[in-house]
Amino acid sequence: MLKSEISAQLHQHLQSFLDYCQTRCMADGTIEGYRNNLRQFAALLEAWPDSKTFSNFPEICTESALLKTVVIKQSNNPDLSAHTIRRYICAWRSWIRYLVKTDVLNISYDRFKFDLPKLPETLPKAVDMPILDKILDTPPIRRQSQWMYLRNICMFELMAYSGLRVSEVTSLTLSDLYFSQKQVKVTGKGNKTRLVPITDCVIQRIKEYLQSRSNSLVKVKVNYLFTNRHGNKITNSTVRLHLHNLANELLVDKLRLTPHMLRHSCATHFIRQTHDLRFVQILLGHSSVATTQMYTHLDNDFVKATFYQHLNR
Repeated sequence: MLKSEISAQLHQHLQSFLDYCQTRCMADGTIEGYRNNLRQFAALLEAWPDSKTFSNFPEICTESALLKTVVIKQSNNPDLSAHTIRRYICAWRSWIRYLVKTDVLNISYDRFKFDLPKLPETLPKAVDMPILDKILDTPPIRRQSQWMYLRNICMFELMAYSGLRVSEVTSLTLSDLYFSQKQVKVTGKGNKTRLVPITDCVIQRIKEYLQSRSNSLVKVKVNYLFTNRHGNKITNSTVRLHLHNLANELLVDKLRLTPHMLRHSCATHFIRQTHDLRFVQILLGHSSVATTQMYTHLDNDFVKATFYQHLNR
């Protein structure tokens, strides 16, 4: 079989798998991660010395040398994190499972079981609510359109006060707003929807943002709540950039503010105040309470401070 034929088959099966992922309502970020990771595998498979037919790919794919080559090739640093290695292996394993399930490969899936490296127990940083309030209430320092400033603050407050993921914020539409009920309808992972409470302050900010945007020269082309200056849906990466810029303006970059940190700060705040895992699980849209449970033991500084505050000896 010619290399061009092998390449065509590879990319055909890869695209078929990605289409399947979309029908499963996987998150856009997950699908894009699969796409990037598997393209690396496909490129190396095409150039692999033993790649003569598509049918002998199973033997090639199980070679640890190939996996190692792909992983190291992705980064200039050969000492990749456990997260990176797990991501590659999981992407590859999911693709193989799909090819076996659709009878493209007539083999036992058990042959493709890799040992996943253990992940270190990282401790995400949380920002105390008084500090977040101060950051989000600070007027813009650099020159910026009023509607863009209001848009950014609205997005950040939805993550910091209602615990939304950045992808959930950028996916909000105008029809998802239920101001009379003080809620927004959120579409989370797996296309699952939930109603999330929002504060009066956030409602007022959103109204001001929408009014300011309508008074601007922006021609809105979509029904999404948050748009860029061209009137299109704002991207997750743009939200991250604006949050980074805000941190730089306020000289708080040492906090390394990220959308996930805002969400984590919200979860940590409610765990401290309510001690109610079920409430926080529903608020954040976690499918398992085990995911929510990590917030009960990640804040070491708070645990130590509380311990010594209530210890009389």
